[in-house]
Amino acid sequence: MKTKAIISSIGVLACLLAITAGTAFGQATGGQSVFHFGGGYAKAIVDDAGGGMVGARIFAGKMLTNNLCLGITAGYDVVSYKKVGDMHERLAIIPFQANATFFMNIGTMMQLYASLGGGAYRTLPHLGGRAVGNIDKAVTMPGGSIAIGFDYWFLLTTGIGFTFEYHMFATPDGGDMFKYFVARVDYCLIKF
Repeated sequence: MKTKAIISSIGVLACLLAITAGTAFGQATGGQSVFHFGGGYAKAIVDDAGGGMVGARIFAGKMLTNNLCLGITAGYDVVSYKKVGDMHERLAIIPFQANATFFMNIGTMMQLYASLGGGAYRTLPHLGGRAVGNIDKAVTMPGGSIAIGFDYWFLLTTGIGFTFEYHMFATPDGGDMFKYFVARVDYCLIKF
């Protein structure tokens, strides 16, 4: 009886060691697809900006190596919100970007990452004639972003992520760049 318990314990320990031995356990590797769906808090950091509000994002990418992912991102960020009397003034931004993301494994189920993106930013102002950071009409302008984040993969191909993004894009009159940040929580998914 004691021999069976020892053999069973050794078997369970061997399985646990095999599961946690690789640094890529529960993380995307070369050739796999990665998806992030998330929402968070977005805030413009320009003149005349109101309070921050919500942002949403979808990212789809393909792992080229175990660390490098190329993909596209689309989002909707309400970066300025203010209530003036009965009127709600807001400025929304729709970024559409190509992204390069570098992942660094820091544990069997944890990753840090840094991302660079570039693309088009569409503005959707509902401001009652007021400008926020030189934006007072709907325009599409070129811009880019940098981001850092952390993913925790708790169910092999499913995880949760936390991202901080900094966006900037040109304004129509050639003045200062429009800048905003987003702090986001993501649902993460790996597809084979």
